[in-house]
Amino acid sequence: MSSRFLRYIPLASFLALSLPACAQYHSAWTVTPSVSVISQRADDPRIADAEEAVHFWNRTLEALGSGFRLGPVTRVVQPVSQSALHEFSGLVLAGRARPDNTPRELLQLPGNISLVLGDSAFISAAGPFVGQNKRLVLIRTATVPPLSLPNVTRNLIAHELGHALGLGHNSDHKALMCGRPAECRPALFQSEEPRFFPLLPAETDALLGLYPASWKPLTR
Repeated sequence: MSSRFLRYIPLASFLALSLPACAQYHSAWTVTPSVSVISQRADDPRIADAEEAVHFWNRTLEALGSGFRLGPVTRVVQPVSQSALHEFSGLVLAGRARPDNTPRELLQLPGNISLVLGDSAFISAAGPFVGQNKRLVLIRTATVPPLSLPNVTRNLIAHELGHALGLGHNSDHKALMCGRPAECRPALFQSEEPRFFPLLPAETDALLGLYPASWKPLTR
């Protein structure tokens, strides 16, 4: 973690954003990450939710004056092993996800951010970097609650992308990044009005610590 990041976050806020550490929170991208939205079906309605969530983050970063943006979004239709998704989700939750134990099939998915729209009921998760410039984001089925509830899927995807950007959890049930160990679960995002839940001030400070106005992708 850089000293630049520490300068932006008061200690109490830092502790709130630090739990849990299993997803390598506070690790910043050094490239402009491409996003592959991977689904089993071309008509999956969550594809639009994923694209909307990417736009949400890019609008937020722009409004903050950050030099960082998520890169282009590509739609990919291909089958993905549900057992592999369950396995990796469990590894992330246990804090044990590493390149050497990530299912090979998932490592081979396209995109710097491989955002996989699953068809089964694992726990949605964003993993750590599993390569120099690759992260996996797994989203559970939306055919049953809580993701079948209105407004939940777009926020759940935005929440997991927040982890992929380097943010951790907080305990404010009215905020986008609320999560374990707090008693916040995706059903809290339910709303008849389509909207994204807000970030906390400490989180916008954290984003600017990771991705200041001067941020530029590394060149090799």
